Amino acid sequence: MLRYVVIGMAIGVVTELAARTFRLWIYHKGYTPVLNVIIVFGLIMGGLASRVRPLGLEIVVGIAFGIGLLYEIANLRFLRWWSFPNERLVFIRGHAAIVVVLALLWAAVPALIVGVQRAVLAKGSSFMGASRLDRLNQRERQLMQKLDTLHERARAVETQLEDVRMLKQTLLGRRAVRELGAHAGPPPTP
Repeated sequence: MLRYVVIGMAIGVVTELAARTFRLWIYHKGYTPVLNVIIVFGLIMGGLASRVRPLGLEIVVGIAFGIGLLYEIANLRFLRWWSFPNERLVFIRGHAAIVVVLALLWAAVPALIVGVQRAVLAKGSSFMGASRLDRLNQRERQLMQKLDTLHERARAVETQLEDVRMLKQTLLGRRAVRELGAHAGPPPTP
């Protein structure tokens, strides 16, 4: 779940920076965007994103839409943590339209978090798989070199062994001839 929360917070930071840069909405207290990033984007939307597998994407998106709608209405009615300059959000006019559009955007956040999570895992596993494959290829080359060296040593030892056996055979042959000569008795006289 921690990955989902972190990804949600990263999306929150990007969103809040864009909102500040383009003056999409204005916060009345400096700590509010921080709380928004940590609590709403991170914990709530990240937590919802982590529940996609057991609940299904449609249910999670529906819950996120409901939370987003309630959050935007609560801000408009009594929280008043942020406001929209001239009751506009880009080309959308009026609080009711803004609230509905933002609720739809809130609904997209868990799906976006899941998408980023999958992309990160896919990229990470392909990167990890490639580096792991590279390491395995390198280890295979090292072992093949060792095996080639061992084969060369084995051939050298076999050659030495063959030479020793040939010398041994020659010595045994000479000994057999000498012993045969000693048992045959004195040579015949003419």
